[in-house]
Parts: sequence; structure tokens; C-alpha cells
Amino acid sequence: MRRFPTAVTVVTTVLDGQPKGFTATAVSSVSVDPPQVLVCVNRQGRTHPLIARAGRFCVNLLTVEQEDLARVFASRAEDDPFAAVPHRPADTGSPIIEGALAYLDCTLAEEYTAGTHTIFVGEVVDCGAQEGSPLGYFDGAYRDFGMHV
Repeated sequence: MRRFPTAVTVVTTVLDGQPKGFTATAVSSVSVDPPQVLVCVNRQGRTHPLIARAGRFCVNLLTVEQEDLARVFASRAEDDPFAAVPHRPADTGSPIIEGALAYLDCTLAEEYTAGTHTIFVGEVVDCGAQEGSPLGYFDGAYRDFGMHV
């Protein structure tokens, strides 16, 4: 799977009034009608119970300039990354990261067990986008997937 290029996202939620988030590359569109996306989360990870308990999440597609954010949210450090990350609440209350290329604010629709992961399917209730180049991940490294002419 290292050879499969993917977009880099930070999936956020809010639980007990506290913003939470983690870096994810296993994110995909499910359907247009109704608009749904999926996020795959390892059940052994510290972030796994967040989405199930909160019942909502927001997928923030990062720009190439936000590689440092990807690293911060992928870290296992106990520090609160939101203390230094500009964000605002989405309709569901989940954080939208300022400067993200796009966001998909979701309510949890379904969840499935698959091997070591849970597949969380979210129904998109709001979204937004701006211009920029997406941050990618390929062969164990962050990459610039932007169009260069």
C-alpha cells in the first residue's frame, strides 16, 4: 500500500467539549446521494473511540503548506495540537482547520469492522473548499500532488 498515492487529511471531532483530531490517509468518497465519505481507523489507536463516541467528524484535506500539521496530528504526543492550530467549529461542532484545501463535516451514519480497523461512514452535512495544492502521501513520505505547469 506504500505505492498507492493518497491525500493527507486531519480528521477532527469534538468530545466532551474538547477538540480532537488525527492524521488519516484512509479516507474515501462513498456516495453522492446521499453524500457520504468513509474513514478507516485502527482499533488499537488512541483515536479510535473518538468518532464512535462523538457521533460526528470533519475531514480536513490538507494543503502542501500544511505538512507540519499532518506531522503534529500524527504524533503520539499528549500535547493539545489545537492550542496552536487556528480552527473554527463546523455545523456539527467538529473543528474545521483554517487554511485546509477542503472540509467535509459529517454525522456518523454507520460503522463496520474490517480486520484491524473500523470503517466509519459519515453523511456529509456541510462542506467547503478553496484553491491550493493538496498534500499527498506516497512510499512513506509526504508529497506535493499539486499541478505544476
